Amino acid sequence: MPMPMLAELPARGVRVGGVTVGPGEARAIEIPMSARRAAAGGVPARQRAIPVWVVVGTRPGPRVSVVGAVRGIEADAARAAGRLAAGLDPASVHGSVIVVPVLRPGGRLARGPRAPAPWQFPGDVSGKRAERDAFALWANAIVGAGALVLLGGPRRGRRGAVVARGRIADPRVKRLALGSGAVVVLPARPPRRGLLGAATAVGIPAVELLADGGPGETAAAEALARATMAALESLGTFGRERGEPVGAAASAAPIHLEPPLDVIAPGDGFLDAPVAPGAAVRERATLGVLMPLLPGPSVKLEAPADGLVIEAAPAGPARAGETVFRLIPLPRELARRRSRSRAAPQPTASLEGKTRVGWVEEVALPGLGIDRLKAKIDTGARTSALHVARMRTVDTTGGPHRRPILEITVPRGGQGHHPMVVRAAVREFASVRDTSGRTERRPVIETALKLGPIKRRIAVTLTNRGDMLFPMLIGRTALGPGVVVDPARRYLLRG
Repeated sequence: MPMPMLAELPARGVRVGGVTVGPGEARAIEIPMSARRAAAGGVPARQRAIPVWVVVGTRPGPRVSVVGAVRGIEADAARAAGRLAAGLDPASVHGSVIVVPVLRPGGRLARGPRAPAPWQFPGDVSGKRAERDAFALWANAIVGAGALVLLGGPRRGRRGAVVARGRIADPRVKRLALGSGAVVVLPARPPRRGLLGAATAVGIPAVELLADGGPGETAAAEALARATMAALESLGTFGRERGEPVGAAASAAPIHLEPPLDVIAPGDGFLDAPVAPGAAVRERATLGVLMPLLPGPSVKLEAPADGLVIEAAPAGPARAGETVFRLIPLPRELARRRSRSRAAPQPTASLEGKTRVGWVEEVALPGLGIDRLKAKIDTGARTSALHVARMRTVDTTGGPHRRPILEITVPRGGQGHHPMVVRAAVREFASVRDTSGRTERRPVIETALKLGPIKRRIAVTLTNRGDMLFPMLIGRTALGPGVVVDPARRYLLRG
């Protein structure tokens, strides 16, 4: 006797903040918080609320909650939540998705680098104001959810690749973490009163995705949004059956059960040329260079083992005892394979006809007779800089605008390479502020730059970069609009 066919249940609406969002709708809703005390004179206080985005699909499926900026300061997490909300189409969603971009009243990031006092979940409807606020969010956005995805970032301002954390002993959490395509999955023992711990305690599969690219960068936010979308896909939010593989990315992430390895700054100084998060490194590979505050030798920070860098401090000031790199150990063969794949030359063709370059490339300065020089590609710097060991004025140009002509000594690096002594006319003088905050008046020259297929004349400031890892820095004005920088790769244009 044939089994009877089961009729598909209709999609159901979702009620959030006292408002019901029906199937096929996407709406901005406010979850009301407890009001402040009345102002002087009996003027009613302004109602506080947390804005959320609610998407209800036209077909039945899981209810998923996504909460960004869980500490109120993670800009990339908030940006990723916003991009996720904008990319959810009710026509393609199975079930419903509730997106909270920032876990703070008003939906605004906290001012300053310090996170506000965290809420204790699930809160208390009759407790203090913070407890009532936590209960309002919990009751509206978390209760009834089939899964919870939190978005955050590394602490203390470090940059980080996409990492998934959760109670991976739960197979549902493990699948959710692997489905995100994170570079690594780490076990977590979250505080019981935190949002991740409270959700885990009541049986809601919850995972935290962490990533940060630093100020002014958007790549980490895009990666975090893609990881969240992949996690939702693994739950069946877009019609994929549970248990069906999501893709190669889901099985590629290693699960690491031991604590990560930390690389500590041995003293106060300035970190230069740090590797990008997500890079695979070999044991004793250089992760960055720490330059002391006072004159003295720089210190190379080396990888303690073969591993994968998951967090890295940005270039700039570093304090003694501060964690500047965090990595997870990898088997030697896997680390070798990953490092080789990252170092292998790639085609110069790129997105939309643009040239793709790594964060370190070999350049040539034909006008100065230099055919090969290692250069750091730094989009955070406006102008380019060249290391000169010595310079002196030897003449001036003719004409109405007399400009000095400098004789400069440019080390070419490597054994057997004698320094180049050339002359160049100063175009102007510019005040440049370095990473330590000091302002220096530098001469600016014009010369030809050859970077792979790119050939153009650029302005270069002259300075002593003897304490830097790379003798030349290429700023964004020298790159032009036809270049895309891949911060995880090096020497894409070599050969």
